[in-house]
Amino acid sequence: MLQPQVEEGASKKPGEEERLRALHRYGLLHAAPEPEFDAIVRLAAEFCQVPIALLSLVDRDRLWFKARFGLPGISQATRTDSFCERVVEQDAPLIVEDTHADARFRDNPRVLGEPYIRFYAGMPLRTEEGFRLGVLCVIDHVPRTLSPLQLRALEQLGRQLETHFRLRLELLEAQARNAELEQARARLHTLNESLQAEILERQRIERELRSQRELLTRVLTHIPHSVFWKDREGVFQGCNDAFARQLGHASPQEIIGRTDHELGFPPEQVQAYRQDDLEVMNTGRPKLDIEEPLPRPDGTVRWVLTSKAPLRDPDGSVWSVLGIFTDITDRHQHETELHEALREVERYAARLEALMYEARERHRRLMEASLDAVFVLDAIGCVLEINPVARQLLGLQAEQLVGVPFDSLAPPSERLPLRKALGDLLARGTMRLEDQGLRSATGSRLAVQLLGSIQDIGEARRLLIVGHDLTEKRRLEQQSIQNDRLTAMGVLAAGIAHEINNPTAYVISNLDFLRQWWGELEQHLSTQPPLPASLERGLGEARHLIADCLDGCSRIQEIVRGMRHLSHQGHTDEQVLLDVHAILDSVLHISHGELKHTARLEKEYAPELPLVLGSEGRLGQVFLNLIVNALQAMRPGSPQDNMLRIRTWADERQVRVDISDTGHGIPREALPHIFDPFFTTKPAGMGTGLGLSISHGIVHKMGGELRVESQVGQGTTFSLLLPIHELPEPG
Repeated sequence: MLQPQVEEGASKKPGEEERLRALHRYGLLHAAPEPEFDAIVRLAAEFCQVPIALLSLVDRDRLWFKARFGLPGISQATRTDSFCERVVEQDAPLIVEDTHADARFRDNPRVLGEPYIRFYAGMPLRTEEGFRLGVLCVIDHVPRTLSPLQLRALEQLGRQLETHFRLRLELLEAQARNAELEQARARLHTLNESLQAEILERQRIERELRSQRELLTRVLTHIPHSVFWKDREGVFQGCNDAFARQLGHASPQEIIGRTDHELGFPPEQVQAYRQDDLEVMNTGRPKLDIEEPLPRPDGTVRWVLTSKAPLRDPDGSVWSVLGIFTDITDRHQHETELHEALREVERYAARLEALMYEARERHRRLMEASLDAVFVLDAIGCVLEINPVARQLLGLQAEQLVGVPFDSLAPPSERLPLRKALGDLLARGTMRLEDQGLRSATGSRLAVQLLGSIQDIGEARRLLIVGHDLTEKRRLEQQSIQNDRLTAMGVLAAGIAHEINNPTAYVISNLDFLRQWWGELEQHLSTQPPLPASLERGLGEARHLIADCLDGCSRIQEIVRGMRHLSHQGHTDEQVLLDVHAILDSVLHISHGELKHTARLEKEYAPELPLVLGSEGRLGQVFLNLIVNALQAMRPGSPQDNMLRIRTWADERQVRVDISDTGHGIPREALPHIFDPFFTTKPAGMGTGLGLSISHGIVHKMGGELRVESQVGQGTTFSLLLPIHELPEPG
């Protein structure tokens, strides 16, 4: 086992390649010695009282001694005929009390030669996927039998090594993720530079579009003819002032969006107009010099000479009809001007459509290529368009978001700052929010960085919002903070309870002595001449003050007792028989300060509730989490309108505790996720999302179940179902 040899073709069981890949993924083979591994191996040798202990990693052809005790100078050996190979292949502990008496090993070279193995015990070390990476083994030169305690200790030390392996893998994976994040940040920086260039180019095109549009507007305003254009459904998309005046309207806005029928033309005239429009759009050829009547709002009819031409998009498809007419009632003295104006309008209209199409295409490509969520809003802050990253981030489809106010995507408590930022964006032209919350489809809060700018598209103003997802970063930061906070609070609570309890005890003792002495004083004074009235009243008030002090100190002791239960250091997981009512009352004492300002308390305790088996501190932590959550769900300052109801009862198998509130309730879509770590429906800063997850784990460990029922606007009920402890039958 200890003499290096090179042997090829060692037998491999099915799945061996996967096991070897798992071994190399952990990065253990060529890493430097690690003190924690050496300490565990030394502890195994000392506990089992043997001279040699090894942490062996089983590679394809070799054994690597990651940690060793009692075998200096040797770091590897061949795998063939090794005891550790047998442990890995059979995937079970191997105990050989005397190798000379075991036919499998009596002729093994490691038995007959160095290191003269007479006793061997090996525990396989597995990954979470079940792959055997190696063996924790102890070796002796004489036969030996391990006690059950020693076997359990060896197994537990093996589990400790597996935990170290898993933590090492998680560290390697975290380092790899950090490297990926750095690469992504570099790519994002490059993309942002490209985005800025695209935005500048787009702004240049928009300036050209505005210039062309202003030119077209001046042409339409000043030509002495009536101009209009309709889409394929016959709906007016625009017109000039002259056309509006001809129809008796003050401005083009009264025409746009309406049809000939809605403008009051006779049915036969509507049909004639529609027939000409469709002919032009279907054939793609203009129709010129149409003499047709034009009914006026005053009842008169004017004859006009109309020409209609198709409007095409950049692909050449006809999407609209452009019409221009002049009043020929006084004859057609303007015929030449009409044709020239029509050709000019067609050229500018085609150019305008081409530029608009190019801008739309560039905008679409830019949004789809962005690695961040992009939202396009209208001037009042409603969503017009989103890119694929935004859909994936929120878990919603585009049709679910279009038309929705953007600030409604934030949690209620964060909508006002977002609404103010959008207002500032309209005023200043830029916006930046470093940590803005958005709600996903599941109701969870997504932390994003929002950058905003204004995009002018013709006369329309658009708000461009770019959101960078900060959720994963915030989750890791919050997890670290919460772990430190829970540890510190446990120590602090235990210390406060101890420091308060001692002075409170002698204050109560002194007050009790003072109360007894005061009673004797009053008895003595009753045999004496009457005292002045002011002294008589003072004596009565002093008696009440002493009683109030005793009640206050008793209240302090109850609160301290509850704190000590919840922070019971060193015995948190000790399993004892528990009185559920006593723990509930202790927690209610602790939370009484917030409860009395928030809600009325209603208790319905079962008269004889059976005992349950569990940890007093852990169960108290569950009750405290649920009661505090219930109080936070109800509006403070109105206890007459709120109710906290606690009800207990039992059946043949289990004890049930219902904690109900009359708060705002939990949305239906959030119910499947409330026990997930870091999921919370509370506003930012009021919760970490760990309370219910921890409580669920504690109840599950006690063999119980934690359920929830909720209706929005009516309240929530959490139900704890804990198994009744059954005493063993006597005898």
